[in-house]
Amino acid sequence: MKKEFGRRLVIGIGAGVVSAVLVWVLTQWLFASFFYRFEAASYDLRLRYDWKLRMPDDPAAVKPIEDIIIVDVDERSIQKLGKFHLWPRTYWAKALKIMQDSGVRLVGLDFLFDEDIRHPDEDQLFIESLQELQRVVLAFFMAEADSEHFLYAMSSEPAGLSAEKFMVEVPAELKYRLLSGDRMDPQFVHLLNSAAALGFVNIFPDEDGIFRRIPMFMRFNEHVYPAFSLAMAMKILNIEDVQYREDEQQVVLVAADGKTVPVPVDDQGKLLIYYQGPFQSFRYIPFYDLLMGYVDPNYLKGKIVLVGSSAPGLFDLRATPLQSRFPGVEVNANVLYQVLQGRFIREWRASSKFLFYMIVGIGVGFLILVLRPLGGILASALTVLLIFFGSFYALSSYSLWVPFIGPVLVVLFTYMLNYAYRYVVEEKDKRQIKRIFSHYLSSSVVEELLKDPDKIKLGGEKKVCTVMFSDLAGFTSLSEKMDPEDLVKVLNSYLTEMTNIIFENEGMLDKYEGDAIMAVFGAPVDIGNHALKACRAALRMQARLEQIREEWNKQGYPSLHQRIGINTGSMVVGNMGSETRFDYTVMGDSVNLGSRLEGANKMYGTQIMIGEETYKMARDHIVVRQLDLLRVKGKTEPVKVFELIALKKDSLDSRIKRLLEVFQKGYQHYLAQNWEWAMRYFKQALEIVPDDVPSQVYLRRCQEFIKHPPGKDWDGVYTLRTK
Repeated sequence: MKKEFGRRLVIGIGAGVVSAVLVWVLTQWLFASFFYRFEAASYDLRLRYDWKLRMPDDPAAVKPIEDIIIVDVDERSIQKLGKFHLWPRTYWAKALKIMQDSGVRLVGLDFLFDEDIRHPDEDQLFIESLQELQRVVLAFFMAEADSEHFLYAMSSEPAGLSAEKFMVEVPAELKYRLLSGDRMDPQFVHLLNSAAALGFVNIFPDEDGIFRRIPMFMRFNEHVYPAFSLAMAMKILNIEDVQYREDEQQVVLVAADGKTVPVPVDDQGKLLIYYQGPFQSFRYIPFYDLLMGYVDPNYLKGKIVLVGSSAPGLFDLRATPLQSRFPGVEVNANVLYQVLQGRFIREWRASSKFLFYMIVGIGVGFLILVLRPLGGILASALTVLLIFFGSFYALSSYSLWVPFIGPVLVVLFTYMLNYAYRYVVEEKDKRQIKRIFSHYLSSSVVEELLKDPDKIKLGGEKKVCTVMFSDLAGFTSLSEKMDPEDLVKVLNSYLTEMTNIIFENEGMLDKYEGDAIMAVFGAPVDIGNHALKACRAALRMQARLEQIREEWNKQGYPSLHQRIGINTGSMVVGNMGSETRFDYTVMGDSVNLGSRLEGANKMYGTQIMIGEETYKMARDHIVVRQLDLLRVKGKTEPVKVFELIALKKDSLDSRIKRLLEVFQKGYQHYLAQNWEWAMRYFKQALEIVPDDVPSQVYLRRCQEFIKHPPGKDWDGVYTLRTK
């Protein structure tokens, strides 16, 4: 009895250790980027929860932070003062004068200013106002080199820039961890030289597009410059030295009076932004109100002022953990505030994470083995809940980002490894999978499913896949004229050839309906870029049909042409039907749209039409032309549709290249309602390829719109009336 218990204990703890190591390798090495997205999403949820905890019971009692004031170039200011890019620099000079008279502590202009060669006197007035105030921090941008637009990497700072005034000395062990830039833009050096400090405004989002971190420093030409918000903080705190504690992964800001501000950073010197709340957590004042003298001068006395914009038209809105549209100026305000307050969010180092994984794995492995099956399930679920609430508590109470996804995976992996009976169930699933899929999947895919049945859910799941519909034009009328035996022979030959091509590109045959074929790419197993494989299959199907037509013509059969529709999107994949009879298929709006695209080929005289999501996934590998903005039957939102021409790796006829260029120009004029110009290009396209049906279609539309204009609110969408 004791020997059996000991053996089970070793297996349980061993499973926990193996699970911890496996999860560590997956989340930190092999698929770090993939799992980080989930971990970051859980962090965002915790940050929102923490903000709600800090909210008073009465929402009306919430007051914005007033230590930092944001002067906002908002929509109202733009409406009152005119288009932003036409503002005279006298506006800025006047605003700075007002803030100087109010006794502001520091001003940060979160804008990039170019030299106004048309009004040098206004530029000079702006510069003089900065020099007089002597408490203004300006922004610049670290750009990447772009040789295509002749923006080459700069070997030194812009000529005339007093770079030494704005550089920061940092230890070498930190310096070469920092991100670097190729160019310093803009290059209005006379204005920049007038600033009290200078900082870059590059903000690097995580891979999911969310702004969670900001680099404290960046390197350019072997020199180091601070971030815009950090430059303001260093000016206010009178920072004279920057140190780096590599063992603790901290950047230490040292003030002239000896006080220090330790800032936790990652391997690239980026700090986590502690967002105080959603939009307008700081006090906002419209730029127009400041300029018109509507703001009490005493209110700004001793305050830190950030001038930026929340107007969508100025393109400074970011996605943050708390909000999808958040002004960049308030991002800087949050960074500045947390540095001044000395409150930061810390992350565990790699060694601490690994130790945590091991503790969770060993603990869960022990519990599962000493408890009965139901108790093991409950213990695993309870452990997940403890990790869940513990990670919330750690962030809310200790500003600590404790990993959540990794430990949960350790629990799941430990549980799965300990219950080996699942292998028996797996053998049963293999037989069922082989029976279901052997008729409409390639043998290699069936074998893959047999090796790992967990790759398919026999009940059904939501998944992003690519669906293909093909049909032979005119086959119905042809079938009425042909001998039944010849018809079956022709149809079987055609379907065999097309199905083989689908299998060669790892597609799943969904069904035949007469001469029509429905296929799915990306189910039941993942195959990488399923959109590209569907496009490749469609092009090969058309090429093979062209060869088959020659054989049919020799036998006296008429020529037939194939129409194909391809669409990518979320769809339900699984067994559909009754308890006694079912079929593995796909359902959803994305599937229906694929069917509509196949039929839409008729109107444009095209062979292969693909949806926008298919194009996005495969665009690096395919040649297309945008056919239209369609509103198909059964849907209210328009969709972009494209004609699939070829693969980029294949050689393309020069006439077709020229046709695509001319057609695209005509289509742009068409969308802009420049009917005469559009007609010129479409006629030119028809001179290149006289039988190009899309050009003929748009030529007729332009002629019709000249007679009956669609109106100013026309959005370029064409409603497809038929299926």
